[in-house]
Amino acid sequence: MEVTLSRFVHALRSAEVPVSPAETLDGFQVVQQVGISNPRLLEDSLALVLAKSREEKARFADCFSRFFHQLAFQEPPKRTMLRNLDSAALMALVERHGDEQLSKVLASVLHDEQSYLAFLVQDEAERSDLASIKTLRDKATHIDRLSRVLAIPALEQLLATAGEGASVHVESISALRYLRQYLQQQVRKYVDAQYHLHVDASGRKALIEAALRGSLDQIPPGYFDEVDRVVHKLAERLAQHHRRRRKRAHRGTLDIKRMIRDNVAYDGAFFNLSWRHKRQRNSTIYVVCDVSKSMSRLARFLLLFLHDLSDVLPKLRAFVFSNRLGEVTELFAEHGHERAVEEALFRWGNGSTDYGCALVDFRELVHQELDQHATVIFLGDARGNYFDPRVDILRAISQRVKQVYWLNPETRDRWKEGDSAMHGYAPHCLKIANCSRLQDIERFADNLLTATRAG
Repeated sequence: MEVTLSRFVHALRSAEVPVSPAETLDGFQVVQQVGISNPRLLEDSLALVLAKSREEKARFADCFSRFFHQLAFQEPPKRTMLRNLDSAALMALVERHGDEQLSKVLASVLHDEQSYLAFLVQDEAERSDLASIKTLRDKATHIDRLSRVLAIPALEQLLATAGEGASVHVESISALRYLRQYLQQQVRKYVDAQYHLHVDASGRKALIEAALRGSLDQIPPGYFDEVDRVVHKLAERLAQHHRRRRKRAHRGTLDIKRMIRDNVAYDGAFFNLSWRHKRQRNSTIYVVCDVSKSMSRLARFLLLFLHDLSDVLPKLRAFVFSNRLGEVTELFAEHGHERAVEEALFRWGNGSTDYGCALVDFRELVHQELDQHATVIFLGDARGNYFDPRVDILRAISQRVKQVYWLNPETRDRWKEGDSAMHGYAPHCLKIANCSRLQDIERFADNLLTATRAG
């Protein structure tokens, strides 16, 4: 039972139910106390020690059901496909082929003995350590092994040679083809279920990971919820890291003069320590995002990421545009992050992209508030449909603020192609970073947090 419970804990972790080593030991004690004779009692008892939140308990219940109740060959063959079959003639044909294992397998199918087939599959799965499956490539290997146990290669060979005999009935050939399809289907279903249980509990993790390794603007809308969850986790991890660094930085340098004054009552013995504190100047980060059709997905993830870091960033103000520009800071304050992003895309994301017009609006809204402590971040591909890019306004902004960053999903070799104005904006930016992947946004946010703390 120890091995089984260890595999179950691994399956829970794959289902995004975090289980610590200490909780695993608690699970072993629960099994020893309640036993395995009452499945319902075992499930409820393990849920008390292994699942914490309501979401985790729901995922636990689903994982428990699939792990302990899942058997191979749960579906019987369709009787309509075997209705007019002469079973005796079919088995005689198979026996003439001379493969004893194939005869046993087909006899079990014809007599509805799925338990024997399930035993063969699960016994081979145990020997081949199917529970340790890790990648999609491993699935093909395990499917091939289980197919050999069920004599599927022998069945294929029989079908290849059966047509050579004139006495073979057409019904027998059709039945053999259906039985081959049935066996292959059940093997694939079993291996798929084990893969989803031990590797990819949601059935979408591999696709999400592949999408995150590629460009964010290629992620289909159906995957936004999963990617948003990844964004929140990355932002929280980055925020925790910088909170620890800020706490260490707050220790500072000893203020000797103040310590002497504060410890006069102790005859100069330094009982109370004092630290020099660098005065933190109030600063503001202005984020300006192109939310036109080509940039809306990247803008969505950047805004979510930065607003998840709001407790470790200075004051954050967000602006979006396609041609006319508007501020969405209040939207994030009034609504949840996801709803605010969707509202911003709906209001300002339907125009023809015009960076010059957006820069004019930005100057009218905040030009008087920009100072030497402000940071301005632009997100966009700088493609303005050949409208005047108003480089002069960006130059004036860069002269007033501490630093200007530009996040562009395109590589440098495309900056002078078509309607791109990036080569004109580039001299007035402190740094231009690529932002086509989520890792790029995470790296930029890390550098931004470091820069704002140092400032």
